[in-house]
Amino acid sequence: MSDQNSPTNAPAIDARDFRDVMGHYPTGVVFVSAMLDDEPVGMVVGTFSSVSIEPPLVSFMPMKTSNTYAKLRDSGANMCISVLAHDQIAVCRTLASRDPEKFDKVDWTLSSHGAPQIADAVAHIHGRFGAEYEAGDHWITLVEVDELSVTRPTTPLLFFQGGYGGFSPTGMSAHVDESLISAVRVAEAARPQLDRLASRFGGTAAALVQVSAIDQTIGATSYGGDTPADERIGVRIPLIPPLGEAAVAWSENQVDQWVSRIWPPEQETIDAYREGAARVREQGYAVSRLDGDVAGYERLGEALSEYGLTELTPARDRAVRGVIAESGRFFGGSIGDDETGLDLASVVVPVFDPNSDEPHNSGLVLRLGNLPQGVDAATVREWIAALQEAAAEVTETLRTTAQRDYDRYTAADLRHA
Repeated sequence: MSDQNSPTNAPAIDARDFRDVMGHYPTGVVFVSAMLDDEPVGMVVGTFSSVSIEPPLVSFMPMKTSNTYAKLRDSGANMCISVLAHDQIAVCRTLASRDPEKFDKVDWTLSSHGAPQIADAVAHIHGRFGAEYEAGDHWITLVEVDELSVTRPTTPLLFFQGGYGGFSPTGMSAHVDESLISAVRVAEAARPQLDRLASRFGGTAAALVQVSAIDQTIGATSYGGDTPADERIGVRIPLIPPLGEAAVAWSENQVDQWVSRIWPPEQETIDAYREGAARVREQGYAVSRLDGDVAGYERLGEALSEYGLTELTPARDRAVRGVIAESGRFFGGSIGDDETGLDLASVVVPVFDPNSDEPHNSGLVLRLGNLPQGVDAATVREWIAALQEAAAEVTETLRTTAQRDYDRYTAADLRHA
């Protein structure tokens, strides 16, 4: 009688189930590269591992069908393994693409071993091909290490559940809290103006402040009339199109970063959002419209709550970003002089940097929400003018009585963190 537990009698494993289960285990991300006929060649790998200290060996496991791996192996050249950093997601995606000019779009240098090494990587490991072992539809490839060094001591890039991310050590929480406090203090400089706006228009007046290269937070709020206090201080709001036009529009560099977060990076979509940012810069305000789809806007609100209040897995992060991307219809545009029956969700204006001679992003915007519906263009222009007047006052406050708080905020460089 055959052994029911033998491998030959084991049930077949569905490939999708295999990927899903193994996707719950994070792996590091590296780029393996070499020179082939004076041209760089390389591949992104998520199967890199340390093997032996004596002798020093590492390994990676490419698919047998990989043409890039065949080129690497056949080159016989020294290779470099660049351990990518948590903030190199865009670099990783470029290097993983089939773009024949991808090496022209990332920063790299030729190492002393004659192999391409990616700039700003966590570490570089130089070596030569060793043994190769067949393993199903992959190879197990050993690399004999000649030299290795940590070149940028930061957290590495991880691959988890089909998405890229980073590792957040608990010890960083104190730094994050200190940065958040600095940002909230800047937002509090707008407190008198927020109270005045909320009292005058009966909605919600909020100061949003940028706390990282990709996030804003609600730093201060005021409520007028019977408006419920439903916004939480410190909640993250992503600077991902279509969100955040007024926060980035007065800096070409920030607009570039903003549109770089569009995925997939379709040129038509990128151009449309660039035009939207230029329009906001020209008219001095941004609006979001309900357009009769209250349920859709509520779905956006639920997605933003999930983004701001929880640590998302890559799968949930993709789902949330998908809802955000589909919400573009609510944002952008201008208010025509003769429009009536306007249902706006928000009006946003920038607070300009007090240290700049030209209008420039300060990291702070003012927003009116929970506004009356069915209004005409004249009413909206009244809201915009009141917001812009308040923003100018806040800029003056940042230049004078709140100068120390603003200097601390800019010194922390949160907008690029």
